Amino acid sequence: MNKLFLYVTMALLFCGLSLGGCSSSSGEEPEKGAIRKMTDQVAHDLSHKMRDPIDKARALKDRQEDRLNDQDDAVEESSRVD
Repeated sequence: MNKLFLYVTMALLFCGLSLGGCSSSSGEEPEKGAIRKMTDQVAHDLSHKMRDPIDKARALKDRQEDRLNDQDDAVEESSRVD
């Protein structure tokens, strides 16, 4: 009976310590290495280089639509005056 109690206690203690060792209590992200920092910077730069032309094209499209709407309004006003 004493040996059984000792074995169960040791097994529970071992399982508890092994599971507790796997969790990180600090909650902080480890510092990135130099390669990871460079990779993140390149990805950030690349996404901006890809996004900038798309944003410029959208702005140009919006300006063109505004100009066409202004022309339509001008045509409608001139047709009402006559």
